[in-house]
Amino acid sequence: MVLTVTKPTVGGSEDTWGTTINTALDAIVLEINSNADGTNAITPNLTEGLWEISATAVTASAAELNILDTATVTTAELNILDGDTAAISTTVVDADRVVFNDDGTMKQVAMSDLKTYINASVGSGSVTEVAMTVPTGLTVSGTPITTSGTLAVSLQSGYSIPTTSSQSNWNTAYGWGDHSTQGYLTSAPAPTTAQVQTATAGMQADDVGSYAFLKGSIGSENSTVSGSVMRFSNYTAIAGNFTSSSGTWRRMGSTLDTGPTVYLRIS
Repeated sequence: MVLTVTKPTVGGSEDTWGTTINTALDAIVLEINSNADGTNAITPNLTEGLWEISATAVTASAAELNILDTATVTTAELNILDGDTAAISTTVVDADRVVFNDDGTMKQVAMSDLKTYINASVGSGSVTEVAMTVPTGLTVSGTPITTSGTLAVSLQSGYSIPTTSSQSNWNTAYGWGDHSTQGYLTSAPAPTTAQVQTATAGMQADDVGSYAFLKGSIGSENSTVSGSVMRFSNYTAIAGNFTSSSGTWRRMGSTLDTGPTVYLRIS
């Protein structure tokens, strides 16, 4: 919109003043009502720094303001870019995007691209020293490694690793409670003569636990012999109709022939 008016002439007649003022007012009304110049636009002076909003000078250029012409950004999105610290729990998938500076150009980059890059980079690099620590009961040798070597872990003296079955048995016994209160027998005195007499009072020859002179086998002490090949004897082994024994016996002496020696029946 372009509006031009003629001002009255100073010192002119009243009629001239009236005509001039009326003409100017008519031009203003006409321009406002009918847009006489055909531009149909108000053209205020918006030169950078010369117009204000709430007493604050607007210094942005038209080109700078036009950057936002096609923007669809929201206030919430701008706040996130500005450093908003609020977080939302999100399950990240390959198709998700992050804002990424690609050598000076801002882009949206898929998480799958970042995953590919990170996976390709894992394992690269170098270390100057590798060390190992272990809990009580174990010891480690070869630590630290600075160039090459082997870290070896072993048990300390007095420690062992239980088997699964042993551990299960220990857990069962532990579940029984405090064993110190159960009255377990920790030692046993030697039996008295009376106790031995009572325990053996009913024992017969050839019973398990009995001793006897037997003959019929050759061997050394502590070896076991079947009673089926043995006969009861006496220490001189005088020939006679000796009775056969049974069960299993342990030889308590040695013999060079089939002569007699002392045996203990063990089963």
